[in-house]
Amino acid sequence: MTAPETITTVLPIVAPLTRYTVEGVSECSPCGRAIKVQLLIENDVIIDAGGAVESCNFTRECTAALLATVIGMNVYDAQAVSTEDFQPRMTSVVEHLGCDNWPVAALRIALRNYRLQEAA
Repeated sequence: MTAPETITTVLPIVAPLTRYTVEGVSECSPCGRAIKVQLLIENDVIIDAGGAVESCNFTRECTAALLATVIGMNVYDAQAVSTEDFQPRMTSVVEHLGCDNWPVAALRIALRNYRLQEAA
């Protein structure tokens, strides 16, 4: 995935959606707290994203940056999103924590749930 030419940083605000198609939940292993990603999908395009983060501020910022990155993406392209794709939107990156991987896991679980829902 290539990043857009203009990238703005995001505030570490993650809010649940009132209406969503699917959600995925992952647990941040260092602290054991949940990360929930909710996606509103229409015609295989993510038109809104939200969720909840019970973990630290760094994980909250990672999740906010991830959600901002995937809005407008096709679900198949979003499956390939990695931490490198949303890090430019963050004010700081703490590489050794690994907490940026858990929002990605929650996203991939949500996308798996979407594929399962569509197949049913």
